[in-house]
Amino acid sequence: MNRRSPSIPFALASLALAIAPKAALGDTDWTRNFRLGALMAYGIDARFSQTGTFGVSGSPTGATGVHGVDHIYDDGYVRVDDTGNAQGVTSYWGYQNSSQYDPTTHKLTFHSAQSYSLEDQTTQSDTFYAGLDLAYGGHITDWMSTRIGWELGFGWLPISIRDQRPLTASFVRQAHQFATGSIALPQAPYNGTSGGIGPVIPDLAGALPDTITSGTITGDRRLEVTLYNIRLGPTFYWPIAERWAWSASGGFSLGILDGEYRFDEAVHFADGSTAYSSGRVGHSDLLYGGYVNAMLYFHTDENADVYLGVQYSPLGNSRFGTRGREAELRLDGTLYFMAGFNWPF
Repeated sequence: MNRRSPSIPFALASLALAIAPKAALGDTDWTRNFRLGALMAYGIDARFSQTGTFGVSGSPTGATGVHGVDHIYDDGYVRVDDTGNAQGVTSYWGYQNSSQYDPTTHKLTFHSAQSYSLEDQTTQSDTFYAGLDLAYGGHITDWMSTRIGWELGFGWLPISIRDQRPLTASFVRQAHQFATGSIALPQAPYNGTSGGIGPVIPDLAGALPDTITSGTITGDRRLEVTLYNIRLGPTFYWPIAERWAWSASGGFSLGILDGEYRFDEAVHFADGSTAYSSGRVGHSDLLYGGYVNAMLYFHTDENADVYLGVQYSPLGNSRFGTRGREAELRLDGTLYFMAGFNWPF
C-alpha cells in the first residue's frame, strides 16, 4: 500500500435539513445521534496515460518450419484439421482479405500484431458518484449556547471512470507466409473447416520480416474502485429556533481504496484485420487527509430526522496500473453532499 498526505482542508460552506421531535432543543441531546443517508460525491476524476511500448494479447502464430501446428493470425488461420494434416496439408484454413494473396508466387501472407508504441494522456470524470453515509456521535460538554460532541463517520463510495476515446498507434506485426500450390483460391473472406473436406494448402509456415503499420484502437480503459472513508473529529451544535439547529465538524479522515484498472481494446488495421488486447491490474491503497462539514437540522413530531449536508474531504491521489499503462485516481478536491435520516437519543 502507498501512503500519501494531502493538503489539510481550508474552507467549507454547507447546507443541511433534518426532521426531529417537537420538543425544544434543550430537551434533546443533538450531540448523541446515529445518522444514515445517501452520499453524492463531486470533484473526482482520473488521469489515464499510456506511455511506451505495449504487448498485444492474442493470435498465437505457432512455430515456423514445422508441420502439424496451429497458426492463428489477426487476418486468418492455418490449423490442424481432423486428419492431423495428413501429407502436410490442411483443409482447416481461412483468410480475410484478397490483398493477402500474391498470384505470381501463389502464396498467402498472414499477420499478427505483437506490440505498439503510444504517447497519450487524458483526464476523465463523471459528474457525480453515489454512495452511503453513516455516522455515530456522542456528547462531551456544553459551552454557553454551544453543545460540543464527537462524531465517528463512515462513507462507502463506488467509483467507475472510463476512457473510451479511439487512439492511433504504431504497431509491430509479425508476418508468416504459406504456399497455396495450384489450387483455385476461394474468394476472400474464406473460412475452411476442420473436416478434411475442401481446398487444402500446405501447413508449413515461413517467416517474413516484421512490418510496422498504424492502427486504430477502440474499446475502453476503465478504473473500477471502491472508496471506504473513515473520519473522526469534534462536532459543534448550535440551536437556531425551537425546531432548527445546525452543526459544524472537522477532523481526521482515512481513505481505503480497493479496485482495479481494466482495459478491453480492439485494434483495427487499414487492410480490415483486427487484433485484440485486454487485461486488468488490481491495486489497494491507504490515503490520509482531513475533512470539514456542516449540517442543518429541522425537528418535527416524529423521532426520526431528515438531514441535508455538505462535506469537503481531500484525500490525495492514487495510481492504478503498471508498466506505462496507468490511471491516477484524484481525490484531492472532493466535495460530498449528504441526505438521509438522523436519530438523536
